[in-house]
Formats: sequence, C-alpha cells, structure tokens
Amino acid sequence: MHSMHAIFQIGMNTVKETVRNHVVYMVLLFVVLLIVLSVSFGDWSVFARIQVIEDFGLAAMSIAGLLLAVFIGVGMLGKEITSKTVYHVVTKPIARFQFIVGKYAGLIAVLALNYAIMTLFFLGTHVYLGGHVKSTLISAIFCIWMEMAIMISAALFFSTFTSPVLAAIFSIAFYITGHLNDLISIHLISQNWSLYAVVLKILYYLIPNLEHFNIRDLVVYNAVVPQGFVELAAIYGCLYIMLFLVLSCVIFHNKDL
Repeated sequence: MHSMHAIFQIGMNTVKETVRNHVVYMVLLFVVLLIVLSVSFGDWSVFARIQVIEDFGLAAMSIAGLLLAVFIGVGMLGKEITSKTVYHVVTKPIARFQFIVGKYAGLIAVLALNYAIMTLFFLGTHVYLGGHVKSTLISAIFCIWMEMAIMISAALFFSTFTSPVLAAIFSIAFYITGHLNDLISIHLISQNWSLYAVVLKILYYLIPNLEHFNIRDLVVYNAVVPQGFVELAAIYGCLYIMLFLVLSCVIFHNKDL
C-alpha cells in the first residue's frame, strides 16, 4: 500500500510539473492549427475533404505525440538529474523503482489528457464538416496513443544513462528506426551472412516495429481493420513498455547519484 501511495504521489507531482510546462500548450496549439489547415487543404485536394481531414488529423496527432513524448519524457527525468533535485527525492524513504514508475505514470496521464483534448477537437471538426465517427478512427487514435506510450518509456530509459540532449536524439532515432523496421527485414533477406547482417538482425528484434500502430491508410480508405489487430498491438506495446521500465529501474537503481 505504501509503495502504491508513493508512486501515486510522484505521478501526481509529475502531472502538475508537466501541466506547468508551456511545451504542452504549444503542442496542443500546433495540432489545432494543423487540423484547421487540413480543412483548407481539403478544398484544394482532388480527394474527398473528409479523407484529407482524417489523414492530416491523424498525422498531426502522431507528430504532436512524438513531440510530447520526447520533450516531457526526456525533460522530466533529465531536468531533475541535471538540476540535482532528484537527490531530495531518492534520499527520502522512496525506492528508486517507485520514482521511475511514478514518473512514467504521471507522464502517461498527461499524454492521455492531451490526446483526449486533441481527439475531441479532431472528432468535433470531423463531424461538423460532414464526417462521422467510425470505429476504425477511434482505433487509429488509440494505436497512436499506445505508440507514444512506448516512446515515453523509451525516452525515460534513455534519460537514465545519458544527458537530456542525447536522450532526445536517441528517442527520435528510435522512432525513425521503429518505423523503418519492415525495411530492415526486407534488406536483411538480401544480405549474406556478415557482420552487417548480424547488426541488422539485432536491430530488427530489439527495436519494436512501430508500423504496427499505424493504421492511418486503413482509416482514410475505409478499409477493414483485421479482427483482433488492435488488441494484439496493445499487448505488443505493453510488453515493450514493461521492458523499458524494467531496464530503466535497473539502470537508475545502480546509478551513482
């Protein structure tokens, strides 16, 4: 009970700190502007306006999520380590794993709150312009949120052993590589046994395939999402989140502060 209370308190403090961060509001403003711009692009496009709005809207939420994941995921822990405020926390009767888990819980709560606001604005615009809320659209938003939950856990992991700047660079590289995972597997097939092929294989199995969370094309072109796909993607995401959190806790526990 004490453990859960400590995690809850750290999570609540993280939410308060993050909400005071102007980056959150700038990202929300960025999404609103992109969705508004998508309405104008819809008038110029040869495609249906609703398709353009869905495509732009989901892309905007994905970009905003990445910005949030990198800035708040890296910023919260990195700032506390560099400013040495983390010393005041770890000297209290709080286990280091509680600190990491609490931080992650708070960041996920902020991410969920931001996505709730973005979703309401996006769906409101979508319906106002003649579209209708379909299950695939909700599934796509959920998949984006799950992808960003992985990104936050990865950003937190990188923050435990490197500087905020390097952690941000690693996080962005992780995101790009995760979306190129399918290309790595294709390239791997064409390679003979070599050190390069071994490195590619290690990358393929270590880095999550973030394309599993991208169903934007299915939504835009009204295709059917395979049954159980979203559920499997959620399980896949949770496994990687747990892996990154465990690694973060182990590294932070052994870190010399």
